[in-house]
Amino acid sequence: MTKEEFLKLDDAGKLSFLNSEAATKDFAQISAEIGMTKAELGKMGLYYVGKKFLLKPMKGYATTERSGNEYKDRFK
Repeated sequence: MTKEEFLKLDDAGKLSFLNSEAATKDFAQISAEIGMTKAELGKMGLYYVGKKFLLKPMKGYATTERSGNEYKDRFK
């Protein structure tokens, strides 16, 4: 499968394709086959853990940086 074909799939389709490939191949082979890096897959919410791919349950909350208001909110 090419990168363009992979990107056209919905999230469930991407996950099922990657997990079917992960049954017989390692991460390096799969990423080379679709032409995407670990960082690119991570931006889409797909992560390789153990010998399977997982989909991030809540997209959009990727930052862990403090906003600066935590201390003020806690000690009023």
